[in-house]
Amino acid sequence: MAPIIAVLSTGRCGTQWLTATAQELAGGVIEVRHEPIGAAYAPRRHFRNYAAPQAVLEEPEVAAHLDWVDGLRRPYLETGWPLFAALPLMAERWRDRLRVVHLTRHPVPTALSHLAHSCYAGSDRHDPYTCLATLGPGDPRVFMPAYAARWESLSPYERCLYWWAEVNRFGLEFSERYPTIPFLRVRSEALLGGEREPLRSLVHFLGLRWDERWRAATRRRVDRWHHHTDRPFDPLAIRRHPSFVAIAEALGYDMRGIDLARLRARYCGTPTAG
Repeated sequence: MAPIIAVLSTGRCGTQWLTATAQELAGGVIEVRHEPIGAAYAPRRHFRNYAAPQAVLEEPEVAAHLDWVDGLRRPYLETGWPLFAALPLMAERWRDRLRVVHLTRHPVPTALSHLAHSCYAGSDRHDPYTCLATLGPGDPRVFMPAYAARWESLSPYERCLYWWAEVNRFGLEFSERYPTIPFLRVRSEALLGGEREPLRSLVHFLGLRWDERWRAATRRRVDRWHHHTDRPFDPLAIRRHPSFVAIAEALGYDMRGIDLARLRARYCGTPTAG
């Protein structure tokens, strides 16, 4: 049976690049989709539902989409971040086919990127992604529900950090909970930085043949959503949240040496309409 590869991530970490590059270099070998059903996986309803993983199939788009995946006859790679809600079901349904890539990025730029998109629980965007997908402390089965008592006092940037921490703690948990599911953790900084060995490991994990063109492709930018924010933010506010820092450190990220000037130059500015 052809493998099914799911990318577990928060988004804003290179999934668009991975999608475009895999389609370009291996499109004849592997089926690749980025956010094929958008926020319909509804993580805010189905996060970590190990007791009843089939519940995610109550979302009609999820049921139809997974049936479509079942019908594929070649390897399938899905990179859209909301899929993490269905991973417990995927691990049960495709236990002999599923592979999981945990794609990580440093929490500070990730949170700032989500801030620039106003993408967090309680955002005034009020679209399917913020209403169904970006986790908040009042959602079922989150790791850190105690944050609900202080949610109103958190800045939007801190709310984005919370969302980053919940998803990546799940990534740490998933690999331990399902030790027989092939699992690869890779940093987007290494991936997009063109580091050969992490790239080669990823390509092999996808079941593809290594080609130096993967490294060459890291020199191009694929991300279409290069947004800015006019909200005030303090990148170092993460240090006020030891639980977030602990998750970052477990993934190998250091909270020292954060380049404040570079972050402000990248993310401060006039928000993009829409």
